[in-house]
Order: sequence, then C-alpha cells, then structure tokens
Amino acid sequence: MHIAIIGAGLTGMTAAFELQKKGHTVQIFEKEATPGGLAMGFQNDGWEWPLEKHYHHIFTSDSDIRSLAEEIGVKFRFSRPNTSSYIDGDILQLDSPLKLLMFSKLTIVERLRMAAVLGYLRYISGWQSLEKFTAHEWLQKYLGRVPYGTLWEPLLLGKFGPYYKDISLSWFWARIKARTTKLGYPDHGFQKFADTLAEKIIENGGSIKYKSEVTEIKENCLTIEGSVKDVDAILVTVPNKLFMKLAPELPGEYMDKLQSFKGIGAVNMVLELDAPFLPNDVYWLNICDESFPFLAVVEHTHYVDKFHYNGSCIVYVGNYLPSDHPYFSLSDEELLNTYDSALEKISPGYRAHILSKTVFRVPFAQPIVTQNFSKHILPFQTPLKNVFLANMQQVYPWDRGTNFAVEMGKKVAWYIDSSYEKNA
Repeated sequence: MHIAIIGAGLTGMTAAFELQKKGHTVQIFEKEATPGGLAMGFQNDGWEWPLEKHYHHIFTSDSDIRSLAEEIGVKFRFSRPNTSSYIDGDILQLDSPLKLLMFSKLTIVERLRMAAVLGYLRYISGWQSLEKFTAHEWLQKYLGRVPYGTLWEPLLLGKFGPYYKDISLSWFWARIKARTTKLGYPDHGFQKFADTLAEKIIENGGSIKYKSEVTEIKENCLTIEGSVKDVDAILVTVPNKLFMKLAPELPGEYMDKLQSFKGIGAVNMVLELDAPFLPNDVYWLNICDESFPFLAVVEHTHYVDKFHYNGSCIVYVGNYLPSDHPYFSLSDEELLNTYDSALEKISPGYRAHILSKTVFRVPFAQPIVTQNFSKHILPFQTPLKNVFLANMQQVYPWDRGTNFAVEMGKKVAWYIDSSYEKNA
C-alpha cells in the first residue's frame, strides 16, 4: 500500500518507519526545510550541536522514544538536573520529597499534606475516576487554599491562561505519575534524532519531500503545489484546525468536533549569554509569580555541556499563550523589553551578557484538556475513506511530548496496517 503522510514530526516519521516494516511504501510531505516538528532545531555560528527551538528533554519512563532511539542508533544520556521554583523572590529547589518537606513557604502541616496528596496521585494507577474533576477544584480542596495558591495555581494559570480552571485532574495526575527527576537528552540534540530517523526512512525506500505544502486532501488523493497525487491512504499529523482547511469535504458534524478542541501556542525566547543566568546550576525554574510575563526559565547549559555551544550559556524564556496574544506580534527586541524587569529580578545585570537572542513562535503547542476528555477524543479513522488522523490532540491522559508522539506513531501505523489487512 502506498501511504502519504502529512508532517515530518515524530508522529509522522515514526508511523512511516513502522509502516515500512509491514511492507508499505511511504512518502512524507513536510512544509518546513527539516524534520522534527516541535522538536526542530537551529544552529548559531560556532555551535557544535543544534539547539531545539522549544526546550526538550525526556524522562526515564519514556519507553517508546527510548526504544526507537536504540533501534536507530541514537544515544540518550540521563542525569538529574536541579528543578526549582521562583516564589516570593526566592529560588527554591522543589524536585524531591525531601526538598518538599523543607519548603519554608508552607507550614509543616501543609508540607505533609501536600506530600500525602502527591504521593496518593503517584500511587494510584487509573486516571478514569479522576477525569470528572478539574485540577483546580480538586487540588484546592485536598491541598488547601494556601499550598495550592502558592505552588500549583500559578503554574496552571501560567500554562493555560484563561482555561486553567477547566483542566482535567487526569492531566495533572499524568504529570505526577509519569515524570521522573532524571532527564534524558540525545547526543547532538533532538534535531539529530529527527535527522537520523528521516535517514532510516529513506534508506528503507521511503521519501520525504521538504518545503512541500499540501493544500487539499480528498479520499485517496492530495494536492501539493497544484499537482494531484493519487495514493492508497493518507495519514494526517497536523493540528485539527489545519486539517479542517485541508479537507473541505469532511462532514459538517465531524468539522464541529474538530473545531471543539481548543489549544494554545508557545512563544520561546532563546538567549545566548557569556555568563550563567540562573544560580546554583538551576536547570529549570518554574515561575510561581503571577506578575511575571512568562512561565519558566530554562538554562539548557546547566543540563547539557556549554562546550557544544561554543562555550555560551543558553537560556530559554518560555511562555504558553493563545495564538492571538500580542506577544506573537512583538519583535524580538520588544519582547525582551517586555520581559526585562522580571528577568532582572532573577539575574541582575544579565542584559550586559547577551550575545544573541532569537524568538520562536508556534500557534499550537498545547491542547486544552478538559473534564471527561476521553469521551471526546477522535479515532484515527476519519469520515473520509482511507484518511487517518493522528495528532497531539489525541494524546491522553499523558501530556503531549516526544515520547507520546512516538507512541502515537506506532499505534496509528498498527491501526492503518490492520485496516488494510481487514479490507484486503
């Protein structure tokens, strides 16, 4: 079977790689010049390794991407960096039960209560009974108003903005359940991982057409730059809203379902500096201060050796925002000016150390996962015959990320192959 895949992100490429094992011919169409999707990288002059446009790492529990990496010959290195939070002007390490029990912003009773609640969430194996609650109401009830408002509410608000009170408890549970203190990063970065996977697909007889934007999808055919291509099946890995534009023949009821899924975008500023930004080798700094105009500061070179970036210190200033937020239209300099006073509070005098700054924006980076989300997830099969959909809006209850993109690619490949065998 000849299968066209729209998108050379990790879901699309993993699906292609798996379908090839089952004897199918694959062709991927990617509008960008390189593979990787949200894990795509860039490389400044003098750098040995490329860097992700949007910060990335994996966890020791991320079995799907780890097994794929081993299969294609990419090595991940694991270590335990410092994860901290900025609260009331202080930077506090909060990445272990012991650090939580030492958390001076809460009373000892509040600390023990939080440890018990988080321990309970980590212990239980099923999410189904949790998705009827919102994280906001449940955490506020069981943690207490002050502990919730001190640590978790600012993070939910920073990530989901106006939707933060609607986020399902099952989404929060998944973050507590699956995440580990040890983090993994591939040699030469995630762009190398994506490039290697792309090379394997081509070695196996597949093809990847870069800078090729699909403009229309119909049953068993798609249009690329005015040319119609006939295929046996199509796998779409782009977000729902773009799928709607590409496939105008989808039934109205299905269009309404696609439209009902909400999401927010990301604005990430990457600073290259000649001196460290965060103290004490802090890698990840959650911002628990609603007055700050960003969600997190991530010092990549407190986790990955700065040698690979010509000795420079690399810092992300991360934000999740609706795609119509004014920050999407600001110039890089205007955005830095907007962030400046908050950044100064964390690292006074940082601006004198800036070597370069680059801002990357993507209109869709995080689905809004609401109560009883499992009842609304769309199946891989769309109403169009032999047209399949697999994107991050179908990842649940786990948070979207490279591991679950790979997992979805494997699942949809199995589904497409099974459908083919059934109809053969």
